[in-house]
Amino acid sequence: MRSKDLVLSAGLVLCAGVAMADEMPQMTPAPEVFHYVCDRGVGIDAVYTGTDDAPAAVIYAEGRLISMSQAVSASGARYAEAAGASGYEWWTKGDTATLSYFDANYGESVTLFAFCNVAE
Repeated sequence: MRSKDLVLSAGLVLCAGVAMADEMPQMTPAPEVFHYVCDRGVGIDAVYTGTDDAPAAVIYAEGRLISMSQAVSASGARYAEAAGASGYEWWTKGDTATLSYFDANYGESVTLFAFCNVAE
């Protein structure tokens, strides 16, 4: 009789653990940090953070921190400082990246640093 109670108690504890896991909020993934070396030897540090629903990047370039949200791109990943407005854009694909500045008044981007590669 006692072993039956023990098995029943263990089963209840396991079920409670599964139920609690279902109720726990999703954890935000740990940020990923990369150092890129671009043309002319310019270094850019990038931190990728956020959730699957709202990916974000913060880069250190041109002497300032630039916070960006992921934006629509055809290939790779594109992060924009101000969606639809003038601001920095950070394009990545694999281990390469490009930093540009989008001018909403003219609808054009100017490449600031190209051929950025993850430093090993």
